[in-house]
Amino acid sequence: MMKHALLASATLLLCAQNACADVTINDFSLLLFGASDHHGCSTCHLNESNPGAGLEWKFSGDDDQGRWFARAGSYRDSFRETAYFGSIGWRKEWQIAGPIVVGLGLQAGYLDGSGRHGLAALPILSIGTRAVALEVGYLPKVSAGNHHAKTAVTTFNLRWTF
Repeated sequence: MMKHALLASATLLLCAQNACADVTINDFSLLLFGASDHHGCSTCHLNESNPGAGLEWKFSGDDDQGRWFARAGSYRDSFRETAYFGSIGWRKEWQIAGPIVVGLGLQAGYLDGSGRHGLAALPILSIGTRAVALEVGYLPKVSAGNHHAKTAVTTFNLRWTF
């Protein structure tokens, strides 16, 4: 199943390079997923180790106005199943000290996994440099499947820009 996500991500990469002559390699980022923290349900026994990978393509905008991006990826979800997603989003980053930047963004798209098979959105806070950043997402209390109470989740991933 991870092969399907990597194939889809590679196809997105190739199509993007063929469609846009002025696309540069630093318009692409590797996403490494790793962890989540669930809040508000002490009996849910949800998986908080969520390894996976994806690709991001920044296709419009600039540092002053923010950048639009498209993402595709796959990860091991909280139910120990493989989840897939495709999304578009927007992120604005501010340089705060030397090479350190903080960013705020929102992505929305289709999620197949994590107890969801449909549209989903995730606000993102990032901190790091333009090359490597930690992204933290947060969703308030949502249903964690048919057998679990509602739980909030904080997600953690790394974004490495080529």
